[in-house]
Amino acid sequence: MKNLFLLLILFLPFSTFSQDAYLANLPISGGVSEIGVSPSEKIWIATKAGNTYYTDKIGDLWHFGPLGTKDPLSISSRGIFERVSFFSEDILMISGFIHGENSNQDFVLRSTDKGITWNKVKFGKSSWIDAFYINENGKAWMSGNSQLIYYTANKGETWKSFDKAGNEKALRFNTIHFAKDEKTGLFGSFWNVLYKTTDNCETWERLPTPLDQKKYKRLSKEHRPDIRKIRIFGDYYIINQQGNIFYTKSDNINWIELPNISDFETTSDESIYLIGKDLKIDLRDSEFVSIWKSDKKLSSTPSAINTKNKSLFVFTYGEIYKINKTDFIVSKLMTNEVPIREPYLKVNYGGEEIGFDGTTVLRFDKNRTGWYRYMELPVNVSNAVIFDNQVVIADNYLDKRFVVNIDEQKISEYELPKSLFNLSANNIDKFSIEIGSQGCFHSDRQFREYRLKNNSFKLYKKGKGFLSKMDKEINPQLLNDIVNEIDNSRFKKLTINDLEISEIDLDNFKDFIDKEEQKIKKKGYDRFDFENYYTFPGKNTDFAFYKNVADRFDSIPDVVINEVFNTGYGNWSTTTVWRKITIDFKNGEVLTIQNSDDKPNYLYTPWIINFNGLIIKSNSLKLGKLINELTSGDLYSDVSKEKKYALYKVADFLYKQSLNKK
Repeated sequence: MKNLFLLLILFLPFSTFSQDAYLANLPISGGVSEIGVSPSEKIWIATKAGNTYYTDKIGDLWHFGPLGTKDPLSISSRGIFERVSFFSEDILMISGFIHGENSNQDFVLRSTDKGITWNKVKFGKSSWIDAFYINENGKAWMSGNSQLIYYTANKGETWKSFDKAGNEKALRFNTIHFAKDEKTGLFGSFWNVLYKTTDNCETWERLPTPLDQKKYKRLSKEHRPDIRKIRIFGDYYIINQQGNIFYTKSDNINWIELPNISDFETTSDESIYLIGKDLKIDLRDSEFVSIWKSDKKLSSTPSAINTKNKSLFVFTYGEIYKINKTDFIVSKLMTNEVPIREPYLKVNYGGEEIGFDGTTVLRFDKNRTGWYRYMELPVNVSNAVIFDNQVVIADNYLDKRFVVNIDEQKISEYELPKSLFNLSANNIDKFSIEIGSQGCFHSDRQFREYRLKNNSFKLYKKGKGFLSKMDKEINPQLLNDIVNEIDNSRFKKLTINDLEISEIDLDNFKDFIDKEEQKIKKKGYDRFDFENYYTFPGKNTDFAFYKNVADRFDSIPDVVINEVFNTGYGNWSTTTVWRKITIDFKNGEVLTIQNSDDKPNYLYTPWIINFNGLIIKSNSLKLGKLINELTSGDLYSDVSKEKKYALYKVADFLYKQSLNKK
């Protein structure tokens, strides 16, 4: 396997790019949920930031559309574009939540000259258009928060309104699809309502949803049971409800789950493309019989998909795909209308700045005063540094490292030296500990610094009330132990024994789960609580699963333990809170140990280690315990030190894995 991987790391020569080396990645601003494809397979994108982009065909350059801006940080005052749709090769329409001069939202934007100029077309009562369907004959249906249904039979030139479906007080549709007869349509709502019409919105029949038929369990009353997509093909319906995919015969609604499918789209001949969770493609005919499966797979989860001319088009922000039984074409989104942006990640190699952007190595052309793409890498670069006089890069997970030979345009595997630190020759001069917080309207930092004096670290500066339990004098050996553990933990994997879980710990955890279950079911409270470290997917959580993890704890593979404590919570708030230790050595080298997750893991693992720009990740529980000892237990929250919290993190990880597999 290793030899195979080495074969995959062959370099791409500069000549691969030739004159195209100066092409930039298209800087898309705003979310994309739908893509438009014309009969000749022009591709248009309209984003939630009010911008448009297009290409004449897959593999061609991308262009900025006439609506929007080239500035990726700018947001249009036009409002939110949800989609761009083609009535024909010449006639396009943009719908969404589009603002007029008088704050009215009762129109769509329509072009009759292939998108060069755009005009407003009123459709009726102001509405955020959530759901839209267009057929091959230029007829279209749409609906939004007005709850009315809007219909055009002349390619969007004029619109008529149908009354809302059913008797629900609030019925906002999220997805629409019509059969070829142009009368039979399905309308799926944001909240578990599915309607069928057989006479083009004159009368309605409510159909049972997968949730109605108890085909899956909604974990929380707070989780919206939205119908995200509904399609008709042959004698079948297929639905995405709350991320779960089901299909049924149309004449007898009995939803059957497709647990390995993540998305789908129908074609003009009523075939259907299924995208598997493994990112491979399965094409089935109108009888739902598989007629082709791809050997290749998508590089990442699609943001938007569409079909045209019996081909599947897939958009993933960085790439666009055209897929059918004979083609599996993938093309990057490149443009010559803006220069390559200044790379955020750069190193100085031989007096020259080398940049990294995703999988691309960039160099700077002084004559043209611009960056150009120099070579492609087989990994996405998250860290780049000059180390041992070489350009060393790391992948997204900070697990694999490579040396980039700039002159020869190739890379090779790299392993860090057995020891990064030599404390006997280069001891620690000072260290500091800080907690900081920064958001849109505030910045705060608490700080405590120690300096070496007479073979001991003495308190030099302190913030008022910050780490008040921490000693004023620290034994240097404790700092040395922290540095040595950082060095050693790079080569060690966690084992189940590192958690030091006793039978009493396991019994306490099961008692805790019982109490949490009773509390949630009694109060009916299952909302996400940002302040509570112990949160569960919802009221209908399988709490027995959590207790079962405790019963079989000794049999959990070490690879799972590693993944649990190597996975941070991440940052979901506009405010970032960090906890950082900075260690300064005598020779001027600097080592930082930092965690900035919104919700800390057990002992705040994993720690992000930065040594002179070299970034590594450590999930060492011993390191966490040493930091706890250093700060006299005052840096961590009480919960993050509890053994039941460690058990909870393992059980919660496994439970969420089990949900994702369903």
